[in-house]
Amino acid sequence: MIEHTPRMSPCMAIAYDDEGKIVAHLFASLRRIRTKLGFYYFKRARIYGEGVYKPDVGFAEKHLVFDEMVNALMAYLLEHRYFHVEISDITKKTFGYRTLRNHRFVPIPWMQIHHSLHSKTPEERIFDKAKANVDSAYSAGVITRQAETMAEVHALYKLVKAYYRLRKQRYIPHEQLFNELALSDNAHIYVTLYKDKIIGGSVVVDAGKESMIWFDVAMRKRYKRLHPHDVTIWYAIKEAHRQGQNHIHILNIGLPFSNSPYRDFMLSFGGKLISSYRWFRYSNRLINRFMFWYYQM
Repeated sequence: MIEHTPRMSPCMAIAYDDEGKIVAHLFASLRRIRTKLGFYYFKRARIYGEGVYKPDVGFAEKHLVFDEMVNALMAYLLEHRYFHVEISDITKKTFGYRTLRNHRFVPIPWMQIHHSLHSKTPEERIFDKAKANVDSAYSAGVITRQAETMAEVHALYKLVKAYYRLRKQRYIPHEQLFNELALSDNAHIYVTLYKDKIIGGSVVVDAGKESMIWFDVAMRKRYKRLHPHDVTIWYAIKEAHRQGQNHIHILNIGLPFSNSPYRDFMLSFGGKLISSYRWFRYSNRLINRFMFWYYQM
């Protein structure tokens, strides 16, 4: 899907053993962000997790293999002038610490929310206020369902682009990726409607028995009394539960600020707050040093 998306490219480091068999691989998506002038690109890369390993690779070996894969991947990225690199979704905070620090990565605290779907039903976890908002929205005629046409996918994409236009911390890919996801068995695009007008929606991607909300958006100010965001998130959680998923994850909660309305809103559906790190490497050494000092690592 990434290969078919304009201004994005897939990149993967692969580790082999002495017999030439694949031991592990580490995936990155490469992004070229066009400026408003239209001809200059900022080139960024995002590496996902610590890689995927053969079942018989032990924890100590993983560190060694991870080191080799990061070395190879960073050599490729720097050669092709990808100076801004991000690593997300590493399962253990300390995994690969020495390797990443050798490459001038800075660990920044990041928050996620995990909703468990297997021990209790969503109805048993949701807060009373959030459930009341959902019931009120349904009574007013708001509905959420799977996008049925590519025109609905296009309308949701326009809503996502408009919502994140002034929120530069979130990268919005080309619309082609949304189209690819709409046709995939491993993704779901949901739209929230009121009187046949799309006022919200979400993009949910499945990985085995785990689901992840990649994007969520709602016209909360214009339709405040209709609670479109509540209905949008509730439907995504309910559908993941109906499909037999173990968890649904909300990945982009952001930095651990003491006051975060978005984080509090997402927690009202009964999820659990998880602290993790995202690792960033900036081309400017002074910025790297300042960020490392600021977060006291």
